[in-house]
Amino acid sequence: MRGLARPAVAALLGLLVTGCSLASQIGTTAPTGITQQLLMRSLERALSRLDLARTSGRPVALEVAVQSGNEGFVKDFVTTWLKAHGVRTVQNSPEMKLKLFVSVYGTDRDQTLIGVPAFQAPVVNFPVPELALFKWVRNRGQAELRMWAFDGKGDVVVDAPTPGVGRAKYDDFTVLLFLGFTLSDVNKRPD
Repeated sequence: MRGLARPAVAALLGLLVTGCSLASQIGTTAPTGITQQLLMRSLERALSRLDLARTSGRPVALEVAVQSGNEGFVKDFVTTWLKAHGVRTVQNSPEMKLKLFVSVYGTDRDQTLIGVPAFQAPVVNFPVPELALFKWVRNRGQAELRMWAFDGKGDVVVDAPTPGVGRAKYDDFTVLLFLGFTLSDVNKRPD
């Protein structure tokens, strides 16, 4: 009986290990969900900082220009957001023409590591994992919007409010190799 127990246990462990390695994994989207949240919160925060007092309730023509990013989505979101906050857009006979430029729209990533970074050991060709006494991975989203208001004919600037800047953060921390936590403000929406 003892002679059969060891091979049976080894076979069972082999099946368990094989089963774990064959588990399917869901692929990530591009950009990742966190990146999308960083972009959206920074865009919403930048929009909330625009001064819309002179444009509220007046018929305006609206043009949105995006330097980078998902241009179609950004234009639709900005247009809808402005309409929801009192900007009345028209095609014919506007009192003013608004040009809104999304000059910054993106994410940045940086990290600080106190410890040993992961590397491939020479000669033996063996991977050595990262050994982090302290690691701080900073993910930042930023949006900057600039709006100019022109008269109805579109050639004289009548208002140039200060730019709206929005930022969002998502930070991952690792302390003493395996203690990890996250600090983020992506779930806080602007008023």
